[in-house]
Amino acid sequence: MTTTAHKKTIYINKDKRVHSELFDEVRLTKGLSRFKLAIDVELSPQTVRRVLVIGGDPRPSTVKKVGDYLGIPAEKWYIDREPLDTTDIPETNEA
Repeated sequence: MTTTAHKKTIYINKDKRVHSELFDEVRLTKGLSRFKLAIDVELSPQTVRRVLVIGGDPRPSTVKKVGDYLGIPAEKWYIDREPLDTTDIPETNEA
């Protein structure tokens, strides 16, 4: 699902997230720094970082470019989001 806000497309994916751990593990196995990976895939280091960090929310085209370069099959790019654990959050509605 996508939505447009101020002529900028925002990608919303509530059910899946990028498998950042796998991307980072493969990158390290190949001996690539984030900067070297960014140069090789012709993206900025900040953009590549969004793929490698949980919660980075990169664009699908960025995930494809980095995934293809690292040799990760497309079916492994995304994994299901973990449900939020709200049991540790205290309720403070004492009014």
